[in-house]
Amino acid sequence: MSDYIHMTHGKAHQREELLRMLDITFDFDKGDTNFLNLLPKLYKEQYNPAENNIILDVEGDMRAAVGLYYNTLTVGDEKLKIGGIGNVAVHPDHRGKGYMQFCMLLALDEMKQNMTDISCLGGARQRYEHFSYEPAGIQTMFSYRKCNVVRTLGADRKSKFTIRELQADDTKYIKEICEIYNSRIFRAERPEEAMFDILHSWKSVPYIALENDEVKGWFAYYHDRQGLHEFFYKNEEDIEDLILLALENSGLDAVKIPVPVFDKPLYRYLALNCETYDVCHAEQFSVFCYENVIRAFLKLKTSYQNLPDGELRLFIQGEKLPEQLKITVKDNNVKVEETDEKPDIVLKHLEAMRFIGSHYSERRNEAPAFCHAWFPLPFYGYGLDNV
Repeated sequence: MSDYIHMTHGKAHQREELLRMLDITFDFDKGDTNFLNLLPKLYKEQYNPAENNIILDVEGDMRAAVGLYYNTLTVGDEKLKIGGIGNVAVHPDHRGKGYMQFCMLLALDEMKQNMTDISCLGGARQRYEHFSYEPAGIQTMFSYRKCNVVRTLGADRKSKFTIRELQADDTKYIKEICEIYNSRIFRAERPEEAMFDILHSWKSVPYIALENDEVKGWFAYYHDRQGLHEFFYKNEEDIEDLILLALENSGLDAVKIPVPVFDKPLYRYLALNCETYDVCHAEQFSVFCYENVIRAFLKLKTSYQNLPDGELRLFIQGEKLPEQLKITVKDNNVKVEETDEKPDIVLKHLEAMRFIGSHYSERRNEAPAFCHAWFPLPFYGYGLDNV
């Protein structure tokens, strides 16, 4: 082997070595958590974990890896290519040599070259700001308590549904889950054969709600049951009974439920009946194609909110390429297109990320009033779709 640094996507035979290196790096080799049971949807052999990692080795010695996992987001009637960054790892014996930076920059370059629209990751803000990522989007975490049930529904109110922990051989129920998930206005791709593993991401425990052997919805608890990774219902009229079921089955006084702002029925019910709620960013994102991303998410926003008419010309010095865009909203219809007209606002990449996606933007504070209704855009990722 050569003695110089070598970086490329891994090969299938490197899976076991990759998992050992990742577990050592994150101190998962000393307890009952490891990458395979934390994220079976990524690290089981059939999901090609090594091939989905950029691996850095020196003389055949694996020293660093960055996972790059592609998916397709359906955002209303638009499709976006998304790249999820995960398991950013440098072996503890080889830190401080710039290996993480090498792998991250290669991952970014690959996404820019293959027409990826947007990327997401989780991690320390300032670390990943260096690589173009910024906290963005909108997620609301609702806390629903037993006292809310007593005071709004009565002490005797119980869910009408039966509950069952999802099993790997529940093929009928898994098919129904996929049908419900795929009916949503916003979703990632979840192959039916991977759904069981997806629902066990982050050590979650999924339960289905049944009525006459029909799936009426599901929810996936954190491992300690104090909150949910996700909550889905088949019909709007089932929401109340599903929430009751999640609370009853938790065995706790309260359950925390994450909800995207574009889920109007669930958001409305919890906002009017919960104890408290917190609004926060959904994740850290970096946009590579502002035209596609703004169009998709601004149109999504019109599905739950009437937007004021307006016209805005932006020049964005993007992470991939400069983009000069004209955004028009008329009668709640959205148009985003390239333009050569003089820009109203010029933004650097991180300024643009905050302008369109953050709860706070110094530049948006100076923008026309209609911009405060258009932005931030409702970037989102269901917790179990995250990497």
